[in-house]
Amino acid sequence: MSGKPDLIHRWNHTYSILSICSFPKKKLLFAGTQDSKILVFDLPGYSLIDTITIGEPNEAINTRSSVLCLDKSIDEKYLFSAGTDSLIRIWSINYDVGHLRINEIATVYSVTDIGDIFSISYLDSIQTLVFGCLNASLLYLDNILQKLETYSNNFECHMNRLPHRRYDKFFDSFGPTGCATPSSQESLDTLANKKENIMILEIPSENIVKYAHNGFIYSICKIPNTFKGIFNEDCSERIISGGGDGVSKIWSFTKNNETGSVSISSDFEELDNEESVLSQSVEFPFLYCGLSDGAVNIWDLSTQQLVTTLHTPDKHDIIALSVYKDHIFAINASGVTLFHQDLVNHWNPNQGKMLSCEVLERISESGDRIFSLLTGGNDGSLTLWDIQNSLKTESLQKRQSVSWTTYKKAPTLDFEDMMSSMKKLISFVTVSQSSETSHKLALRRCATFLQQLFLKLGASASQLLPVAGGHNPVIFAVFKGTGSASHKKSILWYGHYDVISAGERDRWNTDPFVLTNENGYMKGRGVTDNKGPLISAIYSVAMLQQEGNLYNDVTFLIEGDEEIGSPGLSNVCEQFKSLIGDNMDWILLSNSTWVDREHPCLNYGLRGVINAEINVFSDEKDLHSGVNGGISREPTFELVNIISKLQDEKGQIKIPNFYSELKELSEEELNRFKIVTEVANIEKHRTVEELTANWARPSLSITTLRNSGPGNITVIPRSSSMGISIRLVPGQSVERVKKDLFDYVNDCFAKLSSKNHLSIKILNDAEPWLGDPTNHAYQVVREELVAAWETEPLFVREGGSIPCIRALERIFNAKAIQIPCGQSTDNAHLDNENLSIKNWTKLAQILSNVFNRL
Repeated sequence: MSGKPDLIHRWNHTYSILSICSFPKKKLLFAGTQDSKILVFDLPGYSLIDTITIGEPNEAINTRSSVLCLDKSIDEKYLFSAGTDSLIRIWSINYDVGHLRINEIATVYSVTDIGDIFSISYLDSIQTLVFGCLNASLLYLDNILQKLETYSNNFECHMNRLPHRRYDKFFDSFGPTGCATPSSQESLDTLANKKENIMILEIPSENIVKYAHNGFIYSICKIPNTFKGIFNEDCSERIISGGGDGVSKIWSFTKNNETGSVSISSDFEELDNEESVLSQSVEFPFLYCGLSDGAVNIWDLSTQQLVTTLHTPDKHDIIALSVYKDHIFAINASGVTLFHQDLVNHWNPNQGKMLSCEVLERISESGDRIFSLLTGGNDGSLTLWDIQNSLKTESLQKRQSVSWTTYKKAPTLDFEDMMSSMKKLISFVTVSQSSETSHKLALRRCATFLQQLFLKLGASASQLLPVAGGHNPVIFAVFKGTGSASHKKSILWYGHYDVISAGERDRWNTDPFVLTNENGYMKGRGVTDNKGPLISAIYSVAMLQQEGNLYNDVTFLIEGDEEIGSPGLSNVCEQFKSLIGDNMDWILLSNSTWVDREHPCLNYGLRGVINAEINVFSDEKDLHSGVNGGISREPTFELVNIISKLQDEKGQIKIPNFYSELKELSEEELNRFKIVTEVANIEKHRTVEELTANWARPSLSITTLRNSGPGNITVIPRSSSMGISIRLVPGQSVERVKKDLFDYVNDCFAKLSSKNHLSIKILNDAEPWLGDPTNHAYQVVREELVAAWETEPLFVREGGSIPCIRALERIFNAKAIQIPCGQSTDNAHLDNENLSIKNWTKLAQILSNVFNRL
């Protein structure tokens, strides 16, 4: 995806091409020009087949009715044009067997002077035309087709109220002679003859939103209403307007079922771009805003959060913007910039200053989809570019496999539907640790997909909860059970949709983001951690509800930042606690695996973690060991000195108070560990002491070592850092250990009396968690595991961490139960991640019973 695409065709006109509107079904192309014309092209033959002249017919050059914007009805029966004469014209388009008939059927005008019309949008479902103007007003005319059918012609009255016939204090005032120049009766008669069959429609004053923006309204985009649960469901249509004030505003249009009238409201928070919004495009759930200085802001409309900002190579205003399947075409004075998957391709089409663009999708005679880019310039050229190669990317093929259709009703649920949802979920490259724009957008799209999936499957409510700091949204959904309020329980299921990077692709036997089913296993990134168990849980509840057998209420909280420590999750739970539920009875999750391949497990304990980075640095630059070695104290030596004091010769951690809060394991717990060593087929046989050390004792590990400089063996780094990972167990306080670590490391450094500097940074932390394997929930799950697998499950703990469990327990006043899904060979976080299909489907069956029995 580099270089200029091939030119398919170029049309030339004498004046600027200001607006473009394609009719792919009719294979027509309309272009609005500066000299008040609409050019009509036949796409199969690339020929100019008609020219519509707007305004005074006798003027050789007329720029008073320049066509600044065009739109169409979805059935391509009507074309709408508007521009510098403050009028909107409605055209009927008929094109049958090569015969084209274009008729102006109506002219729409405002009772107030609005100036140029910069943007226009037609809302088909409510037959409403919306447009934005020079004077910052937003206007709309509803029920247009109905008005045309019931039109009563009072021609002279309407004609005298059109903008060009009104008295103007400046242009129509008396001249030096004391007389106004009389109008030409011939001109008026000609105009009257031309307009005699054209309906004149007036915008009522109540349909004018004055000062909708504090600046020109440059763009209006329709927001598709195919997504449920994102906005208020009461309204009929929504648009988003962009203005010179730098704000994007969401507007709702609601049709009164009794009167048929349409009203407008704006109840959403404004999206502040801080620069003039010159162009916009919507590819849900994202809004793309073209700004000044070559910037493109990308907003998540479902949470009203700014996701990222892109920049063109040259800082010119983004005059036009088109988006198709993550491919962003930004048009400015220097040419076309295509953004896709963190790649940037810029080319100059040699059309003077670029003014307009549109991605055109056509169907060839053979039935193939053809993609082209239309661009218009101020040199009068209109060009058609072949962008097939740009769009034929791996990601586009995957995206086309993901349906974004809103489902009318819940389908009959079975294994095939469950697998279909799994394939779609895996296709999203949801790497939360990445800063790449493509990954940020994939995470947001995945969240929207899951939110829609919940509604498809019958959830009574589902919405995205925004997380502060630009983090990925949390998905909330609830399925209501049929039990009485006094008897049914409230159960919370926790999961996450983000994944670890797939790493080096050549280490995978399959594409990590295309679900592959092979030899009884699903393969792909996230199948076991955590997308597979999540789909099992969702479908277990949905199947119960579809059958009318769901007794308890089941709430889902699915986050997108688990792999980076769940930042903001606790705050979201507190902020939306009244929505989620003040108290839960139980919290369930499946975010781990069995200890071997044969024995089902129940996990009741996890270690906590403190990941920190210790850095020693000097005021010097990187130095040469021959020239400067021995002159001063070196940061790397001092860092090694400090790190060496964290453990003694026997591996005991020397941080003060580190072991003071530990308790001895009970005989009952040691017996559970002993059963694991005797029964489980662990690859490297573990003793009870080794399991205890890994599961129930704290540890400290050095995980990274980084130096400044080029890495040459003769260079003394000016800065050295080490990453340490401290694993904690129940009884140890994360805050207490962090304080003791800071104090101890600072004390060790102070004893060196060094001129260097020390910094300690906590990267993330998580509390240890210990459940009660004897409580009611664990026993219910144990019984269902026995019934499903015909063997007793092993009760296990783990050495890893899940950041949010203890926080969820505290916030919702409930105990958590961890139900592992996969096997020890699942390779979570590694290459060739996999999950047994048998384990996956059995988890859904087990949970169906558990959700009703708790």
